[in-house]
Amino acid sequence: MTEVRKTDATADTEDPTGETVESSGGQTVEEVEAYWRKRASGKDIAHNAETANLKAQMEALRAQSSAAPVGETPEAARVKALEAELQQERTARAAAQLRAEYPLAAETLGESIANMPVEKIAALEARLDSGVGKVAPRIDPNAARRQTAGMPGGGGQKPMNEKSKDELLADLRRVAPQVQAAAREGQPY
Repeated sequence: MTEVRKTDATADTEDPTGETVESSGGQTVEEVEAYWRKRASGKDIAHNAETANLKAQMEALRAQSSAAPVGETPEAARVKALEAELQQERTARAAAQLRAEYPLAAETLGESIANMPVEKIAALEARLDSGVGKVAPRIDPNAARRQTAGMPGGGGQKPMNEKSKDELLADLRRVAPQVQAAAREGQPY
């Protein structure tokens, strides 16, 4: 058998636009190169479309699986979230029960009551209930004197530490006769 070869590689073929390529053996080099460039660009267009489609699919998969850590399914992530929510509810319920049982300790500890052992909470409650933890009121020795109606300066005036020099001198002039009379009689003012 003998093999018959055609001299034109593009003979009897169609280009991507559907046009039949000229089958005569007299094509120039430029025409052949133009034909192959056009054919390759058609393949590039199809390739680029397929690449864009795959990129869109990859982005959709990334967006879907971004909620779950690497190697974890979205269902497992949902289960973990529900377990965390359930644990928070249990902690809140336990804290509410401790607040009801130990109101004085709950007032002192606030939200941290849920993090303490029950024995310590009970001991604190007992100490607060007996009054051991209570502090007697204290008067600050550096505070301004409280004014009463009978004292110089009157009940509705400013405290001594807030008065200016002129106001203090006016108070002394006003009280001077009373102080002198008390001094003559030998009584403290």
